Amino acid sequence: MAKRILIFTNHFFPENFKINEIADFLVEDGHTIHVVTGIPNYPTGSFFEGYGLFSRNHERKNEKFTIRRLPLIPRGNGSKPRLVINYLSYAFSVWVYTFYLTFFRKRYDIVFVHHTSPVFITIPPIFYRWVRGSKNILWDLDMWPDTLNALGIITSVKITSLLEGVMKWIYQKYDHVFLGSKSFLDRAKSRIEAQNFSYFPNWAERIFTDTVSVIPENKPYFPTDIKIMYAGNIGEAQDFENVVKAIKLLENEPITWLMVGDGRKKEWLETQISSLGVTSKVVFYGNQPLEYMPYYFSKADAMFLSIKNEKIFEMTVPAKLQAYMGFGKPVIGMISGEGAQIIEESEGGFAVRGGDFESLVEKVRQFRNLQQIDREAMGNNNKAYYKENFSLLARQQQLRNILDN
Repeated sequence: MAKRILIFTNHFFPENFKINEIADFLVEDGHTIHVVTGIPNYPTGSFFEGYGLFSRNHERKNEKFTIRRLPLIPRGNGSKPRLVINYLSYAFSVWVYTFYLTFFRKRYDIVFVHHTSPVFITIPPIFYRWVRGSKNILWDLDMWPDTLNALGIITSVKITSLLEGVMKWIYQKYDHVFLGSKSFLDRAKSRIEAQNFSYFPNWAERIFTDTVSVIPENKPYFPTDIKIMYAGNIGEAQDFENVVKAIKLLENEPITWLMVGDGRKKEWLETQISSLGVTSKVVFYGNQPLEYMPYYFSKADAMFLSIKNEKIFEMTVPAKLQAYMGFGKPVIGMISGEGAQIIEESEGGFAVRGGDFESLVEKVRQFRNLQQIDREAMGNNNKAYYKENFSLLARQQQLRNILDN
């Protein structure tokens, strides 16, 4: 039965997040959806071209699919004060707009909340549910306050305890909670018993599993060395401090690192690469449209991911891992916990403990010495593991079951 669904999300197209495909899927299933999001500015920190406070803030893709982009102050250079202003400005806009939806618009049957960070976005939908009696679903992809502790944003035991209580209260106010990793699922269950929790992992966008390749007009340069590619956000959690140490140790070997993406640490990374004298070993391609990403992937010999060696990140499975695997590329990871376990189980690459750059160097050398047939076997193993464990069709059916019940 078709339903009216309200989606709250911090990020939406043209920003590249999985909620984009959830929205498309819901419309394909005949539902009417209204997406509430901010003006796109992630990860560059500035409004995307064509978007602003007074432009494209209300879009109608078709009669069943509308998007409301609320005003906010962009992330800027990603400094802590600027991020706080960004978060609070959007939180204020969401509260005002939720009040309007609650009292002046036709009722929505279901509210679906896509929580990356911060957690503020989860609270206005609780108010909507209280007044309008909707069914509320939370897709929790960032475990607060654990992430804040790991990044050193919050060190106070009292504030941590307060946020822990807030998260328990939030979980109690949702009819169903999806968690992005099995470790997150266990962590959530440790907070509240007898709650409706489900494991709901990420998947690769269809463009990766279909291996559709659109060649960029500028025809980017690619070196002839063994190419190790990182694709995604260049941020604080990705532990580039240790990545650059590995790059330096490998500077005299036929290995080049390809960086596709942007983020608050990109300028720092470029400066470090220059100061270490290894600019010839790293190529930066900047942020690229999603449709170009399969082309970039196809040029890599192996895909790379890293994340800091913190307890919270042991529970995290970066979404890029599914994209790497779905495309069928070998994966090299400097990551602990569940992400490392997936890489090892798939037999599609190498994983070393987060922060262990010396072991990373050894694994990169080991990969370099593999025969091409062995690298292809790794990629095929990843593709098979992806189909068995992270299928988009499985997530669609899982969501259908929750919506119907």
